[in-house]
Amino acid sequence: MDNEEQTISLSVIHNIEALRNLFGNNEQLTFHYFERDGEEPFGAIAYLKVLIDTEWLQQLILPRIGERIQWEEASTNSLIDAAKDQGITRVVPNLEDAVRIITDAGIVLFAENQIQAFGMSLPGFGKRSIKEPMMEVNVRGPRAGFIEDLDTNAGLIYRRLKTPQLKSKTFIVGQESRTNIMVLYLENQVNLSVLHEIESRLESVCLNVVVDSAQIEEWIQDSVYSPFSQIQNTERPDRVATALNQGKVAILTDGSPNVLLAPAMFTDFLHPSEDLYEKFYFADFLRGLRIITLFVSLFLPSVYIALSTFHLEMIPTPLMLTFLSAKSGIPFPTILEALIMEIAFEILREASVRLPQTVGQSISIVGALIIGEAAVQSGIVSRSMVIIVAVTGIASFTIPSFNTAITLRLLRFPLMFIAACTGVLGISLSMFALVLHLCSLRSFGTLFIPTPEPKHWRDFVSHFVLLPIKLRKFSKMQASAVAAKGSEHDEEV
Repeated sequence: MDNEEQTISLSVIHNIEALRNLFGNNEQLTFHYFERDGEEPFGAIAYLKVLIDTEWLQQLILPRIGERIQWEEASTNSLIDAAKDQGITRVVPNLEDAVRIITDAGIVLFAENQIQAFGMSLPGFGKRSIKEPMMEVNVRGPRAGFIEDLDTNAGLIYRRLKTPQLKSKTFIVGQESRTNIMVLYLENQVNLSVLHEIESRLESVCLNVVVDSAQIEEWIQDSVYSPFSQIQNTERPDRVATALNQGKVAILTDGSPNVLLAPAMFTDFLHPSEDLYEKFYFADFLRGLRIITLFVSLFLPSVYIALSTFHLEMIPTPLMLTFLSAKSGIPFPTILEALIMEIAFEILREASVRLPQTVGQSISIVGALIIGEAAVQSGIVSRSMVIIVAVTGIASFTIPSFNTAITLRLLRFPLMFIAACTGVLGISLSMFALVLHLCSLRSFGTLFIPTPEPKHWRDFVSHFVLLPIKLRKFSKMQASAVAAKGSEHDEEV
């Protein structure tokens, strides 16, 4: 848009024509004129009728402005005063900002002999009610979840962190969608270098349309080609509040119920927010269980393939005889058995997700039972393979992060091929390569895998073990409060 086109003209008619040229043949663009008898309009309100609350505009705002104009002299000054009384107070300096307000569910008032316009937000579309997140269900804890409205999501966070240290900054991303991206952080907790890096990457985003936070996540993360996500996402306001108090930065996207948290560590994807609401020893038990199921879901099929193909001597004799008796009569090698069952399991899982919720669960359970039993009865796969695949699938369900669970499911297949070709040696080398890859990852300059430091041992331990609440690391604000109380006590003594 040229500078001449951006300038608001003193003529209302000229501004209307400029807007019509910018929007083209858009039948949703609507104007309401304020006219004197037999004269050209001295004011006009522009809006897109499908975006705003037309009932509020037609029944409240416009009649009151009209009454004010009729009561006073029908002039530009009376029009502006009446509009400001109705909340149309936002100064619009140019046509580019006018277009932005109109496309963002607002109205813009143009007045004769005024080099600036006035606008206000008047959204008319409905919002989804605040409900418990579907993907992050907790037994204990808050039930609220984010929705697709940016202001509502920000309000849910501000309700939990009632401090002036909570700061926000908004970016506009997407050449066509003009999507609002809000960055939230606690000024007294955040790492400024990380914050500046996040802001720099958000400013570099070059997309035509942004419809979900996943596009922002992929654009700004460090290693795009890594199967592991280096940015955490959540639908829970309580989790965001906890992360902000830990010095993380929250990235909210208008139109998305998922909030991004950065920087992230690998252990963050293994611990749900519910751990903080349970007794620490019970939470530690579950954390240890999740670490075990992580290795089970990733390596169990490949270890079974390696042992039954190359290393039968490593299996206890009674167990080996059981495997061999189950394997007898099966025409396919072990790797093909595993592929058949794993692919069938993934198909059932995908089908249960796409079907309606009331039907999906029954289809997945009944389908797994029928297919597994039919495959065993027909001699296609052994019973032991059905057990291995079932245990692996159940173990993957314990991973709280959906992205991490998908990554483990994908890595399982190349590990199975490596085990079928090289045995336990290949699995060991693959595990070593996987650890090296995780250690090489960075999340906005911070290590993806936590490392021990003598001065910050409590930070390192907290990544794996939930300490009692009195032994956890205090935030800077809490530490200063404790120090102040301690000094007051000393003075009293």
